[in-house]
Amino acid sequence: MTVSHPVVPGKVLVLVIDGVQGKAKVAEAVEHGFTIIETAKGKTARIKYEESELF
Repeated sequence: MTVSHPVVPGKVLVLVIDGVQGKAKVAEAVEHGFTIIETAKGKTARIKYEESELF
């Protein structure tokens, strides 16, 4: 499997490559906070976003 994705100016992207399922997923990271990749039984289950604000 080969994955090719362009770099997008001004964005932080997370590329998740799941060799068990044979899939690749792209998620945009939140500006301030957490981007959490959750797995179950060795497979990608969900991508969770926790956004916060800086003061």
